Order: sequence, then C-alpha cells, then structure tokens
Amino acid sequence: MAKKWKKRGEICSFCGRNPGFSTQSPYCRVCSHFSARMKNERLSPEVQEALRRYVRRHYYVCAYSQLELNVFDYADPCFLEFDHVVPGNPKKVVICCAWINEMKGDMTVSEFHRSVKQLFNLWFKGIKMKKPEFRYWYRLL
Repeated sequence: MAKKWKKRGEICSFCGRNPGFSTQSPYCRVCSHFSARMKNERLSPEVQEALRRYVRRHYYVCAYSQLELNVFDYADPCFLEFDHVVPGNPKKVVICCAWINEMKGDMTVSEFHRSVKQLFNLWFKGIKMKKPEFRYWYRLL
C-alpha cells in the first residue's frame, strides 16, 4: 500500500496539534524526534501506543509534576525522559522531567509520593521523618 503523504499545514498525526515540518513526514518536528527516541529505547509496541495516547491527550507534560517537557535540550532539567513506573518493569513507562526521574530513581510511584510528603512535612510542619523502605533499591557497594 502506498504511503499517504500529508499536505503542507496539516496537523501532526501523532499529537494532533502542530502542523508538520515536512510534507514527507506525518509528524511535526517534536513528534518526529520523540518517535525516534521511543524506537531507540526499544520500547514495546504496547508501551509506545500508551505513550502516543498520553501525548495526544496531555501533549508533552510530565506525568508526575505536570510541567511542560523539553524534547530537544538534554541539559534542561525538564528534558523529557522515560520512567519505568515500577523500577525495572518495561511494561509501564511514562514520560517525565529529567530531575524528577533522577529523584524517583529506584522508587515506585507510591514510595516516591510518600517520600516527598514526608519531606514536605519535615520542612514545613516540623514532623520528623520515618526511615523509608524502598522495595526496588539496588545499589552496588
């Protein structure tokens, strides 16, 4: 079947928002770059489809902080990164800010939320923290 090229000015078939940057591509510049990164990361087709639905619904926004993500500048703290919701489990992946992904590290989402809440309570209410137990914490000595 012949590939259907889009006309100049048509919307992106990935995000549904931006006009395409090329008549040869069905995607805008941002989505084209994002799609290539998903393929380079070797994400499963199911995960890629879930990320496409997320981008179509929310655009490029961090799943944890709701901050707008930078798709191109890897030096930006809000650079788009892929985060495994459960560390090491490739079946559930979300997009998030680089600094959030670095903070979350080897934690699940619930462990991350619990840790952030405890820090908030320590800093603003003076409530002492409890020692956290992280289920997926793997550090080499």
